[in-house]
Amino acid sequence: MKRTIGTLCILLPFLWWAHPALGGWIMKSETTRPGTAPLTSTSYYKEGRLATVTPYGTTIIDAQKGIVIQTTPWHKVYAKATVEEMAQKVKEVEKRMKAMLDKMPPEQQAKVKEKLGIGKPKPKITVKKVGEETLLGHPCEIYEIYQNKTKTVKLWIAKDAQAFSPENTKKFEETVKRAFPSIQEDLGGFRLENTPEFKNVTHKGLVLKIIDYRNNSTTRTVELKKVSVPLERFSPPPGYKEVSWEELRLQKPPSQPSIR
Repeated sequence: MKRTIGTLCILLPFLWWAHPALGGWIMKSETTRPGTAPLTSTSYYKEGRLATVTPYGTTIIDAQKGIVIQTTPWHKVYAKATVEEMAQKVKEVEKRMKAMLDKMPPEQQAKVKEKLGIGKPKPKITVKKVGEETLLGHPCEIYEIYQNKTKTVKLWIAKDAQAFSPENTKKFEETVKRAFPSIQEDLGGFRLENTPEFKNVTHKGLVLKIIDYRNNSTTRTVELKKVSVPLERFSPPPGYKEVSWEELRLQKPPSQPSIR
């Protein structure tokens, strides 16, 4: 369960960076990082619904129904939860993390707290517009975001590809916030993606490129199309079997043993 919730939480920054657009979008992206293979993903957006497909499975957030779905392709299974159920699962992970921290030796505990930013004062966030560039035929504004004096991320925001209607944008954001309370912040840490400064920039339009200096990664959109996305995209594929989130955690590629 912890690993599955962790995967979903890792995806959250990408949810903020690429809001669904009115009428529907298909966005294909690639994330690169030195020393690792590129990670490709395809995201489908429609009226408060998001489905992000990666080689490891599909994450679906349906703000209209208030549900979260995660699929695993290797054994054709999926797990589903309401917003309230997902929030409870995240809180359970948080409780276990706190218990683990309490049991760690002081030196190890200090390293984990350092990584999560626990106990540190929240940094000053500064946003700078540094230029404009056209990507995939879309004019973009380029922004840099600093934590104190350290450049943290650089984003290319499309000027002509807007997030969906204000009503659906609000509904989607509220769904994400309720389903995925920030474990890091609840433990006393800090998360840039949850700050008003970050959200104010990413809400201007679709993010077509982002450089994240924290992990030396670059995510760029390689294809963007405005289309009418069928509702079937926001349901598990035909033939998939529903399992519990605990069972989903055990699903591994055939070449790897399950963790028990």
